[in-house]
Amino acid sequence: MSKLSERLQEYMTERSLSQIALADITGISHTNISDFLSGKHLPSYENLTRLLYAFHCSADYLLGKTDIHSEEPLHPVLPFGARLRELMKACNVSGERLKRELPVSGSVLFKWLSGKSLPSTESLLRLADYLGCSVDYLLGRTR
Repeated sequence: MSKLSERLQEYMTERSLSQIALADITGISHTNISDFLSGKHLPSYENLTRLLYAFHCSADYLLGKTDIHSEEPLHPVLPFGARLRELMKACNVSGERLKRELPVSGSVLFKWLSGKSLPSTESLLRLADYLGCSVDYLLGRTR
């Protein structure tokens, strides 16, 4: 069982939520909820943020990057492309370097930076590790 599935089950148990009830609250299909709980799939960017808002928790805790359940107030998710540009500048990482070292294709990076697409949860985890920040910071939820 993955950390995500453990944490989801923990939150659902604490709140006495069934998969159907969680689906109703988040707008995520109960089939997807079942897949997350079984560890078959990680949630998409959109579904991850829906879960974060539903449980009022940090992405890093929910995804198992940390075992510390912070009580720090979390901000709404920022536009991803703007946040990624800001982090790349702060870390002095060019698009070429990111494409080469992460690795990620140029077209995918362009779409992220322009807001035309959002990264997968796997990509969020890799980007956070590469840029030396938390997933919550990458999402703009911590300042």
